[in-house]
Amino acid sequence: MSVLEAIVLGLIQGLTEFLPVSSSGHILLAQRIMGVESELGFTLILHLATLLAVAIVMRKRIWDTIRTPKKWGPIILASIFSALVVFALGDALESVLKGKFLAASFLITAVLLLLSGFVKPKKREMTCFDAVIVGCVQGLAVLPGLSRSGSTVSAAALLGYEKEEAVSFSFLLSIPIIVASAAIDLLTEGISSIPFLPLLFGFISAFTSGLAAVKLMLKITRSYDAFAIYLTALSAFLLINDLLLHLF
Repeated sequence: MSVLEAIVLGLIQGLTEFLPVSSSGHILLAQRIMGVESELGFTLILHLATLLAVAIVMRKRIWDTIRTPKKWGPIILASIFSALVVFALGDALESVLKGKFLAASFLITAVLLLLSGFVKPKKREMTCFDAVIVGCVQGLAVLPGLSRSGSTVSAAALLGYEKEEAVSFSFLLSIPIIVASAAIDLLTEGISSIPFLPLLFGFISAFTSGLAAVKLMLKITRSYDAFAIYLTALSAFLLINDLLLHLF
């Protein structure tokens, strides 16, 4: 992997990890186009970069949650049910993780984003029951193309939560899942054989773009229609490519 390829993949990972468009789907798509094989060790570095980005931007909310035990429940429950859903999917993950249903997954994310705009929100904090639902949705978002942030924010919005609370909870919920993913990568693959410079520039690229994406999402409090339109167009293009063009 070259330094330029690492920068591009880091940029894509950082932006799409927190914007509601699916990081796994876009990384898989970029790897296909660029002809770069997936490296778990490199994925670990990108995960650590995005973890640092969200931790910096959300530091006040994270600290408030840590020192308020009653707020732990929703995060813990959501994380547990996310893991249970991933475990339940089991062998079915092998085919979908290769991106066989990428176009459909992008389209599902687009539909969720559009639907989330039709519910009238109420100002309230996340309950444990609703957190279980959001956690299950996050578990399903392991499928490439189904955005983790997009699906969890949409699920919370459909449950009646304001966008600010939905986004904040989604970002807090991303921390355990990113830590778990990084730990699995580290235990199974290590840092990998990728040279130091691509790892370094990939980390920097993912971190800086991740910072920008988190800040942008926290500012968007109304509609996600633009993201939905983009994903619908991308889904249509992928479908045409798979059936007719075969460009990648």
